[in-house]
Amino acid sequence: MKKIQGRRGGLRALLVEPFEQIKLGLIFLALNLVFSTFALGVFAYYLYDIYKAMAVYFKLSEQESMLTAGKFAVPAIVGGTLFLVFVAATLFFSIRYTHAIYGPLVSINRFLDDLLAGKSPQSITLREGDQLQDLAGKLNRVAERIEPGQRAGALVAIHRFLDDLAAGKKPAPLTLREGDSYRELAEKLNQLASRI
Repeated sequence: MKKIQGRRGGLRALLVEPFEQIKLGLIFLALNLVFSTFALGVFAYYLYDIYKAMAVYFKLSEQESMLTAGKFAVPAIVGGTLFLVFVAATLFFSIRYTHAIYGPLVSINRFLDDLLAGKSPQSITLREGDQLQDLAGKLNRVAERIEPGQRAGALVAIHRFLDDLAAGKKPAPLTLREGDSYRELAEKLNQLASRI
């Protein structure tokens, strides 16, 4: 698929639906934080437990104890740093992945709005890494099959009826299904046409 011209760059370009994307990212982040915090806590507990056992077992002096604690500080700092990198990477990749979903959803939503409004929708153009490529392709094929100017649902019949009236012809009565939202309008148009 072609790349759309004029796209914004940076983090703002990744936030198509900021609330939804960040909400989904925060759900992933919260889930990862719970398990990461648990894993980091277990790791820290065992490091501390080993340090205490060494201090008692080897009867370390205060200076030796401080030196040993310094040796245990390095894995603790590395573990904490990896935890922070994991959190940042989770947030970044969740925003990046949701962008590949919400971007196409926004385009598809606009396409369907145009189609339902009776307009000729522009074809959906997605980026190479976007999700929902198959769906966008199928919707584009549907749009190609719709004749230009074709209107949606009951509005097609109503427009034909009005076109016949405007041309001075006596239109056939409108018959819409029970529960159709335009049924009342159709009845009024039928009454109007019967007086002509």
